[in-house]
Amino acid sequence: MRNTLICTVGTSLFDPNLRQLSTETKNAPENWQAIRQAFDSGHWKKLAQELLSVDPTQRLCGAEINTVQEAKGKSWLSLENIIFLVSDTPNGRNTGEVLQHYFRNRSDLKLRTVEYQAVDQLQDERPKDFKVHGLRNLVRCIGDYIQRFGGSDYIAIDATGGYKAQIAIAVIVGQALNIPVLYKHERFSEIIDFPPLPITFDDQILARNADLLTDFERGKAFSSTELGAIDEKLRVLLVEVPVNGESVYELGPIGQIYLTGFRLRNPKPINLVPSDNRKPPTFRDDHYPVGFKEFVEKVWREFPWIVTANSLPYDKQPSIKGIGFYVREEEKRQMLVGTFRDNRFGARFWLHLTDESSSALAWAADFLNQQYRPDHFDS
Repeated sequence: MRNTLICTVGTSLFDPNLRQLSTETKNAPENWQAIRQAFDSGHWKKLAQELLSVDPTQRLCGAEINTVQEAKGKSWLSLENIIFLVSDTPNGRNTGEVLQHYFRNRSDLKLRTVEYQAVDQLQDERPKDFKVHGLRNLVRCIGDYIQRFGGSDYIAIDATGGYKAQIAIAVIVGQALNIPVLYKHERFSEIIDFPPLPITFDDQILARNADLLTDFERGKAFSSTELGAIDEKLRVLLVEVPVNGESVYELGPIGQIYLTGFRLRNPKPINLVPSDNRKPPTFRDDHYPVGFKEFVEKVWREFPWIVTANSLPYDKQPSIKGIGFYVREEEKRQMLVGTFRDNRFGARFWLHLTDESSSALAWAADFLNQQYRPDHFDS
């Protein structure tokens, strides 16, 4: 049963709810003055304690408390862990403090874990950083907590609070990763849930572009001149920014969802097992970059599911930027290709695995790109 609720968080608890709390407030609780005093003085533990005396269904308590109260009544949710993802702002962190103190003291819920996490660059002062980095970091945070608490089968997402784009991304993550998403608009009388949709991923986009997507994920940007012709399926995962009259591409939030989803669905192909017939790498009689042979042998030695490796003929050598791994098709056969470059030129090699299915090759390309940082060896 699902037991963990990941909540996007806004700041409506503070503004307008508590900031406008006064004698004019309709249905103000008896302790409204103590609530207001704790809020004005920034005593977050005291504020949380006072809010415990208020009916959690009251609008004053804010969207997060309201929706958690309703969520606990869902028959498919055994509420044991709550994670609040807050904005990278003072109000965001302070709201997280209040919610953390509040739910840790909700003895009726018997929660095991209550935490909040500020999502880096999820703020409204720098729109570009919000769009490119903040939303991607939100996806990463959700993915990290999904892994921490056992996988998609144990998670629900409450996407009621926060920026509209933040809510939208949380909904897409849920839909893409087969996770139910809860939502309540201020005019809704009750919470609703979006059931997971039968969304499929084309893992071959990652396989063919694994090295490039790894660079993008590490924060690199590439101009249209550097990339050349872009696969339209890859373009969907990127955001385009005009710089000095030229398009520059970075990984977008949808791209991060794609990568996170792939890794959660493919922790490791079950058939990628150690080989019983390993053979050392072989090399053509060519002139290679300094350190090339040593690197190929290192990769082969460190992962027993690599049966052997061999060098490949030089082809489009100038396009080799450093260390990277990707899958390419040649003569109707898929190959896991690695690249290496010193400060002069580059070379390629072919890795042979115990499982050479499409999913195993895609997983291995992504895994190896994470193990060996290309920028450590760039020219």
